[in-house]
Amino acid sequence: MRTTIKLSLAALMAAMLLASGLSTASARNLSVSNQNWRVTWSRLEFASSLVTVRCQVTLEGSFHSRTIPKIQALLFGAVTKINMKTEGCTGGTMRPERPAPWHLTYEGFTGRLPNIETIRLLLQRYQYAITAFGVTCKYGTPADNLTFSGALNAAGEVTNITPLTGRNISYLLEGGGLCPATHTLTGTATDGTVTLLNANTRIRVTLI
Repeated sequence: MRTTIKLSLAALMAAMLLASGLSTASARNLSVSNQNWRVTWSRLEFASSLVTVRCQVTLEGSFHSRTIPKIQALLFGAVTKINMKTEGCTGGTMRPERPAPWHLTYEGFTGRLPNIETIRLLLQRYQYAITAFGVTCKYGTPADNLTFSGALNAAGEVTNITPLTGRNISYLLEGGGLCPATHTLTGTATDGTVTLLNANTRIRVTLI
């Protein structure tokens, strides 16, 4: 009798583990705790071969839905407000050149399910202008995009977001002969704080 009970319990536990594994493997969507967000960089760096400009930048936006299918290149949100604090810049100044909205697409994640470590987002349809030494250069061609990596803590909360090295280059759209052909966007690993819009609460991401 005891052997039968032990076997039954073992079979039940195995079935539960299998069901849990299948559920994780079949999870097709991500769920976010809120659709409206804000990300702030105290010093976002725009570097070229001639000059490096550092500015405080705040982006505000929204996701189209609280459920995001894990489909690469899916348009799922937009930047609806761009604030570049020109008076606090060093090395030059910058301003958004194309008004909002700027597009956000889902690019993937890193980590091993169900433990997601980072989420990657692609920024498209953006343009900005850099002014240094009296010369203004505009960047962000129609083919350009910038990849950002959002770090998640153990609770699934997005702590900060940074440009991804190697996928953070913008090309010259308009400017004189003194304008560098490319600009590279970089930020520190502890900058780029992400919160709900008009709150200090972090956004949580879960698998569903």
